[in-house]
Amino acid sequence: MYITNVDKTPFNKTKSGNKIWWLLGKEIGVPNYEMRYFEIPPGNKTSPGSHPWEHEVFVIKGKGMVKGSNEEHTLTVGDAVYIAPNEYHQFINNGEKPFGFICVIPKGYER
Repeated sequence: MYITNVDKTPFNKTKSGNKIWWLLGKEIGVPNYEMRYFEIPPGNKTSPGSHPWEHEVFVIKGKGMVKGSNEEHTLTVGDAVYIAPNEYHQFINNGEKPFGFICVIPKGYER
C-alpha cells in the first residue's frame, strides 16, 4: 500500500502554465494506470490535442469546461469524463477560481 497527499507532492508546470501533480505513478510501481491532479487557474486552459491513450477525469474543484472536436460541456465538482484514445480535447477554466481535476491515464504514456 502507498499513500500520498497532494500537499506533500511536488508539482510541475505544464507548457500551458497549469500545475500538475503526479500522485500515483510508475515510480512507485503502479502496474497499469497513473493518477495525476491538474489545477488550471482562472482564464487558462490546457493545450488542445489528442493522444493514443484514454483519459478518465474527475472534477474535484471549481468549474470549467471540456471542449471536443464538435462539442463543449460545462464541468462542475463531481463530474466524470471519459476521453477515448485519439479524441480531440481541451480543458478550459472559465470560472473565477482554480479548476482542479484528477486525470488517470495508462502507465508510462505521458512524461
